[in-house]
Amino acid sequence: MKIFILLILLFASNSYADEKPLEKTKLWTFTFIRNSTYIYPYEKYAYKDTFAGYRNKGNETVTNFEFSVRKKFENSNLGFYFDFFEFNKRDFSQQYNFTQNGQTVAAQSVPIGDYFRSQIRSGYVYSLPHFSNLNLLLGARYIKSELTDTNAFFYHIKFGQKYIGPEIGIEYLSDKYANFFFATRLTAFQLYGRIYNKYGIPFQNSERGYIDVDIQPYTKYIGREIYLKMGYFFNENIFITIGLKSIKAKILPDDMRVYSGDEKYDTRQNLEFAMKGDNSKSESFQSIVFELGAIF
Repeated sequence: MKIFILLILLFASNSYADEKPLEKTKLWTFTFIRNSTYIYPYEKYAYKDTFAGYRNKGNETVTNFEFSVRKKFENSNLGFYFDFFEFNKRDFSQQYNFTQNGQTVAAQSVPIGDYFRSQIRSGYVYSLPHFSNLNLLLGARYIKSELTDTNAFFYHIKFGQKYIGPEIGIEYLSDKYANFFFATRLTAFQLYGRIYNKYGIPFQNSERGYIDVDIQPYTKYIGREIYLKMGYFFNENIFITIGLKSIKAKILPDDMRVYSGDEKYDTRQNLEFAMKGDNSKSESFQSIVFELGAIF
């Protein structure tokens, strides 16, 4: 009996050894991303439109880091994605024109505050069954940003925005050629929230000697993102990429009328906005992107 059992075990072990091990499906992707970004935010234009003498200067850059994780559901074409980044640009600046007798006599870059921005993207990825290199994206995007500057005895300034809403996109990932690959992503989004322009500054022509503005109109934020990158796999799990990312958006507030408590100031500011005839604003971000990723 013992010999019979041993023969069965031996036969089973030989049969198992002859079988090829099944390749384990890679379900998780983790990516650490470094962005070198040229920033042209809404807050910069809002500051220029509010305070006379300022004009937009050349490129402002910032380096920020982003984290991305993806999960593919086993035995399914469906997956999940989550991206997050934030950064703080100290001493954000604009060009200021110094005038004398109505003529510009000098121009200088002047700090206008600290700029902060954060973003979260999250949603689902669907791999098209007959086009294995194409993915559809359906998710949500959250954005918060603000430009702040404060002097405890003289003024406080905060221009900002906060939105959340849906995004939809498409991705393409090429096959590997000598471990190199190409990828691209195109995303469109329409977000909803508010902009907020808050500032209190000395103003000699006002009745109280200062003005205090706090407007927070409902706002639509409509934009698109284009992402192109080339990558290389060191092995089956580890890869790097380098690429370019472009984000452009239109900001459409319901109402930009100013209410400061000072009738003269409000009339002048609202007349200037009316003469421009367009309350919409825009912003854009252009990035050089370096990624280090792992697939498991």
